[in-house]
Amino acid sequence: MPLVGELFDAQDPEEPVEAVGPIESIELQEPTAPMETIAPQEPTAAELDALAAWLGQDTLDRDSATARFLHDLEFGVTLDLLSAFTEAGNSVDQYNDLRLRSLQLHFASPVAETGWAFATVDYADGGGRGTGGGSEWVLREGGLWIEQIPGGLWPESMRLEVGKFAADLGAWNTVYANEFPAPSLDGARRTVFGGNVVLTGFALHQGLPFDGGHFRWSVALAGDVERQDVDLPGNGINPSTAAPIGRFGIANWAGTARATSQWNLGDGHEARAGVSMFYAPNELLFTSAPGGASVRNETRHFTYGLDAGWRWQPARSAMAHELSFEIWVDENQYRNGVSGVTGEDGRAEWAWYEFTYSEALRFGAMLSRHDVLGLSAIDLDGSYHSAYSTWYFSPSNRVSLFLTHTNPQDFVEKFYTVGAEWVVDLGARRANVLPRWN
Repeated sequence: MPLVGELFDAQDPEEPVEAVGPIESIELQEPTAPMETIAPQEPTAAELDALAAWLGQDTLDRDSATARFLHDLEFGVTLDLLSAFTEAGNSVDQYNDLRLRSLQLHFASPVAETGWAFATVDYADGGGRGTGGGSEWVLREGGLWIEQIPGGLWPESMRLEVGKFAADLGAWNTVYANEFPAPSLDGARRTVFGGNVVLTGFALHQGLPFDGGHFRWSVALAGDVERQDVDLPGNGINPSTAAPIGRFGIANWAGTARATSQWNLGDGHEARAGVSMFYAPNELLFTSAPGGASVRNETRHFTYGLDAGWRWQPARSAMAHELSFEIWVDENQYRNGVSGVTGEDGRAEWAWYEFTYSEALRFGAMLSRHDVLGLSAIDLDGSYHSAYSTWYFSPSNRVSLFLTHTNPQDFVEKFYTVGAEWVVDLGARRANVLPRWN
């Protein structure tokens, strides 16, 4: 095939070009018959009815409750990456690995003339690959805050929470692990409650400000209870286990109550104190039996505690201090072999301190101790301590470096861990957190 240039070179430009004869004109002939015009047709009655029905169908009106709900919907994602390393001999579960501990999706939106709705789902790894649990989606919470009741049935300061929600127990139970200042929840809470206590039912809350402070109370009634721990297989909600941690399920009901007060002490000082309780008359207990079977019992469970806190921020300074303390007493029942159910009381306490050096840098430490509940002939103690420093790249992006010491119980190997945690919030922050300070 000749190239494009060869085609042009084949014709000598000086060689005369043979002339082409004239082009005959083309005559347009008139049509033999006039063209027919098509008159517009009137729509039929059926077509008019169909058009009217389509135009009048229910569409998403911008002023409708559904449209306002979708327009005001707040959505956020929280990513929690954790890596901890230890030399402990039995450390295959949660350590020496990089974990996507939690990928949390949370939603919140006002509900017209009622309150606001919330939901949190979590893709959690259940303690890492070594635990055998694997990552799975978990519904952490989902429900509705009712803030306005027609007819003035209760005061404007009273609110009703309905659905699945973290119980109002102490100052920290509604705070999830990726929101907790330290890398993991305190050992006292994980031992007594099995993590975050989550109720399915309803709760009544009321806040009452007073001169120089604020008072708040709540009561809740639930038909089901979960103990959620992001660092346990199944995220701590396995219904059948012989260990104290992870038991859940209410045969008929469970209840919680809390009262807390806060005082402004002046010069940047604030203090708070509160009392809480959890009571279940017939909590389900599954105890492993020989041969892999499980024995079911209904047991009484009563837990009560005291919490207190103090914070201080000098005027015209970015530095701040905060101290928090909780003590819990757990009156629980266990199955004692073939002889039936017996009771045992335990106690747990923990303290936390954090120093804010600047808007970007914080240092903190946590101490926790707990009785190891069970049927041992001697008292056994366990503990979990941690120290950390956190750098905030922004309010929604932080990295923590930490050192922890874990004592599962007496006569069991103790071990240290070092590691890092990175938490990133994309979009809106989780809204359903009861503030420890008002």
